[in-house]
Amino acid sequence: MPQLRSAWQSVTLRSGARVILAPLPGRSSVSVSLLFGVGSRWEPSNLAGISHFLEHIVFKGTARYPDSRAVSSAIEGLGGVLNASTEKEMTVFWARVASRHLETALDVLTEITLAPRIDPEEVERERLVVAEELKGYLDQPGDLVQMAFDEELWGQHPLARDPAGTKRSLGRIGAEHLSRYRAAHYRADNLVVVVAGAFRPQPALRLVERRLEPALGLSAPEGRLDDGGPPAPLEAGRGTRLLARRGEQLHLLLGTRCSSYLAPDRWALDLLNAVLGEGMSSRLFLELRERQALAYDVHSFTARHRDSGAFAIYLATRPEQGPTAVRAAVAELRKIAEEGVPEDELERAKAQIEGRLALQTESAGGLSEFLGHQELLMGELLAPDEVVERVRAVSREEVAALAASLGPEVSGWRLAAVGPMRARQELEGAIWG
Repeated sequence: MPQLRSAWQSVTLRSGARVILAPLPGRSSVSVSLLFGVGSRWEPSNLAGISHFLEHIVFKGTARYPDSRAVSSAIEGLGGVLNASTEKEMTVFWARVASRHLETALDVLTEITLAPRIDPEEVERERLVVAEELKGYLDQPGDLVQMAFDEELWGQHPLARDPAGTKRSLGRIGAEHLSRYRAAHYRADNLVVVVAGAFRPQPALRLVERRLEPALGLSAPEGRLDDGGPPAPLEAGRGTRLLARRGEQLHLLLGTRCSSYLAPDRWALDLLNAVLGEGMSSRLFLELRERQALAYDVHSFTARHRDSGAFAIYLATRPEQGPTAVRAAVAELRKIAEEGVPEDELERAKAQIEGRLALQTESAGGLSEFLGHQELLMGELLAPDEVVERVRAVSREEVAALAASLGPEVSGWRLAAVGPMRARQELEGAIWG
């Protein structure tokens, strides 16, 4: 039986599953998360969306919880919350309950993920639900422009595909595909369990081991599918994906690839993103929205993976203002590269990251996400103060150098747009001249 040596600790069970126990004093609830290291980048193109489809299907019942109502009421009937999500590199199932119901939360989560009943009839019914969810994304310009941008940025690599899949691929996925995919990926060496909140660590660890180990032993040791490997280098030059749609607003995404969440410069990238376009005090918001009224919504963001990442600027603007807004956004990045960030502005960005991290980790659910993502994706466990220390060590020179390396003059940029197309050449010219 593994023994805990500190307040927060990652323990590896005999099966290979990793368990993180993070007690929070003074709480009355507990959050339990099961994180599996699988998402859309592991999917073959003909079965795109299978990770997300499987996330839906496991809620349809098990031998002990015979249908979806029994699954949901087991947690919601106690006043708790049960949910899941699928991303490109992980699938997460979680429950939050009053601390006295920890055992029930663990029981439900392990049952649905490690011993689901995948019934062909339920698969056919749920296929319609998943297809409608996909239609919803395609009807939203903000979601559609993200899909178009990813396709342009990642090309033929699996990272280009949205976790929702496509109408054609969803039609191919059957119960047998789902069963094999679950057996290949929902296994001990690909699982992190996080318990955070109000609980006693050693009894909780025994409970996790007792619930987890027998179920994991039932999983067939099938080999995992390929994740596509490292993406090929981004080709130099421009790439544009424009989708004409009726409406009063033009949605734009422009940007390039950046470093992974394992790269040493990830802290500088966080600061660059905070200064440039995160929140209403960022440069993009103040300049483009508040001063020039060029966009209703404008922000920057990063989407990082184990071997690469994306750095992008999003704009929602009037069609006739698209080129001007793009030009102004690119200019803000160039200013950081050429002029640097004043020390007081950099200090505010560091305080912003520190404050948001404090807000995230004061709740059981936020702390569970913070720790689980680190363990699953990065294989390390940094405390919030260690993250803050690394962020505060970043210099203004590092931020400026990173901004210069990401500029359109140096890095191959990509542009995606959804909305009325009145100025294609002007949009491209706003970036590349």
